[in-house]
Amino acid sequence: MTPNEMAKRLRHDLIKHLDIPKPGARLSDAEISFLLQRLFDSGTGSCKMAAVWGFKLRKDPAFEPRLDAPLKAVENKAADLYRDENALRRKLIAAHVCPDEFIQKIQALADAVQAFENICTDAPDLDETAALDFFGFGSAQPTAAQSAPKPSGDFSQPANLDIQQKIKLLVVDDRLMSIARLQAHPIFQERFTFTTLCDQKISCANCPRANACELKRARNYTDVLTALSLRNDPPIRALLMDVRFDELSKDELLWLPELPNLNQEPKVKALQGLIIARQIRRTPKYSHIPIIMMTARSRLPDGASLLLEGLEGLQFVDDEASLDVLAARIESVIKLGQEAPVESGYFWGTSPLIQQTRRQIEIMSQGPRTVYLSGQSGSGKSALVEHIIFPLSRRKKLVTLDLSAIPDTLVESELFGHVKGAYSGAASDRIGLIEEADGGVLFLDEIGNLSLENQRKILLFLQDKMVRRVGAAHDTRKHVDVKVVVATHLDLSKEVAAGRFRFDLYMRFGPAMRIDIPALQERKADLPQLVATLAEKIARSEDMTPAVNEHIRRCGAKNLIQVDFASRLSPDPDSLCIRFKPATRELFMNHPWPGNIRELESVLDTLILKALFDLRIAQSKSRIIEIDHYYAMNMLGLFNTHHADDAQPLSPKDTPISLKETTLQYVDESPQPLPPEQPLAKDFAELRQNLERDYLRAVYDSVQGDLARMGEKLFGDSSANMKHKIIVRMNQLGMRLRDIKNM
Repeated sequence: MTPNEMAKRLRHDLIKHLDIPKPGARLSDAEISFLLQRLFDSGTGSCKMAAVWGFKLRKDPAFEPRLDAPLKAVENKAADLYRDENALRRKLIAAHVCPDEFIQKIQALADAVQAFENICTDAPDLDETAALDFFGFGSAQPTAAQSAPKPSGDFSQPANLDIQQKIKLLVVDDRLMSIARLQAHPIFQERFTFTTLCDQKISCANCPRANACELKRARNYTDVLTALSLRNDPPIRALLMDVRFDELSKDELLWLPELPNLNQEPKVKALQGLIIARQIRRTPKYSHIPIIMMTARSRLPDGASLLLEGLEGLQFVDDEASLDVLAARIESVIKLGQEAPVESGYFWGTSPLIQQTRRQIEIMSQGPRTVYLSGQSGSGKSALVEHIIFPLSRRKKLVTLDLSAIPDTLVESELFGHVKGAYSGAASDRIGLIEEADGGVLFLDEIGNLSLENQRKILLFLQDKMVRRVGAAHDTRKHVDVKVVVATHLDLSKEVAAGRFRFDLYMRFGPAMRIDIPALQERKADLPQLVATLAEKIARSEDMTPAVNEHIRRCGAKNLIQVDFASRLSPDPDSLCIRFKPATRELFMNHPWPGNIRELESVLDTLILKALFDLRIAQSKSRIIEIDHYYAMNMLGLFNTHHADDAQPLSPKDTPISLKETTLQYVDESPQPLPPEQPLAKDFAELRQNLERDYLRAVYDSVQGDLARMGEKLFGDSSANMKHKIIVRMNQLGMRLRDIKNM
């Protein structure tokens, strides 16, 4: 094993599915039973497995001396917890509350595993979620639902809900731990029911053999097919699947003969969940069922990227996420694609242009006719298909392909599929997206990117709705019932005139019924309400909610959000108010928005995050989240630089300013901004990273490089562990302490 694989194995066996109780939270009998089993079971418990893996890893030829100390720390934390097993059992059973000292010991074990992983693996990819986690805004912060005390009583029995109202799930795992964890939790007892391979008429909660019953879940691919083929009423709505299946025998595994480098028992076991998911996606009868992988995408085993190529529709959930978060994620995945109200998830506005577009779409969404959408990049074509056209079509699935994202040579195979041996590398039969969309909607984005030869093939399909896989015999053609939606930012009539697009295919799209999505520049009257809608959506989004909730706790507001786009309305005294200055409103109204709604949403996202950071730094209790006008100028100046053809040049007074020169509160509406000290960011992700980097440097300088004081100032924690986290985060941002000290 490589050190990277060692870390993943240790995490999988020691802290996967280990839910650390909240201080003072009441636990049900079922939750207590599962926690004790997860910690102390002789075969799979974390304390036992720490010693087992310590022995195994030290015997591995790839084990490095630098790993010994962090591995020893894991073993010591597990042994410390194991010594107190009897005391923990007594206190849990007596009080139904986990004592704080034991919570700290369980957390110490999890932190030790994390520290071992940090040494074994490269630093994680820099992304927005990591930034939010670092600043205390991430999933480690309990939500209101997580921190609220649970009502007293025994939760070991399912809630008194009609089973037809619950969402039915199938858990796929070689171990019983996953299903036991879910069935023990009150949220899952209330909202979900589980498919089993058992023919008993009683539920698992009432079965005396449930704890050790192997029929509670599917443990391999054969079990999955058996469970899916049973008469399920209500039907199975989603599969919850682990990635690693170490307990399966060779005969139970699905293998990868087409990928010799991965077709070895240890790797096949490590990737078995993805292999099963890929096989399910290739089975038309079951390909529509949502699959949720119970592992964070960043923690997938080596080789996973090869299996994910062409494998659409998988959802990934961090195995350390709280079950409250997991339940919400499962529900959102299942609801995706279900029929929704016309207004759901899409902002129309009241301008005449968009209302005319709305009427066209409501007509064209019905029936089998092809829909042709035209509009600038970022104008909302994809969102329109997902939230409006697809629900109105009343079809059962939506399949999407962005033709600008794949090479032209792969388009035919992607759309039509292929048979084994059709070309070099076609090691097995593969279903195409057109077949996958049978009975549903096929959305082909950026249709103008197709070559003339692939345009001809699309034309032939649209004429008779017949599909034949690449390399297959002619008599294998089959009819599919697909409603096709195409979209492009190009003017296809001009492309036809230039000889780059086929006239007959263009006419097949029905250009007389082309639906033009207005650019934001053409519907400025909708901008104030659009800003309000997007700002509220961003503030309530999954990654921003922890930051908003933290400020709500600090200022004592109720969980209400208003948006004041320079309307000077009196804010509700009990609400949070996101407020834009009149100058910012003027700036927004005059900006050309060449990136349309996508650009507007990105700008608002960063501005709101910046405002929340400012309030956190100042520890402000203000209920007004003030948008920084000069930072908005900086961001829109970035776009004016990149889109010189669409915007007027910046005047000297509009020159973007450096974040280091900004302050938390601006009183003077017209200071002279300073020039930037670093090149403008190429995108918003980089802009957010620059913001975080400047903030950390400012705090570092303010404490004269004392990391303990820095941890205390940022998080109220001056421990060595917090100092380590700060160093890791600064390294991820390219801030080397050695270089900073020498400056």
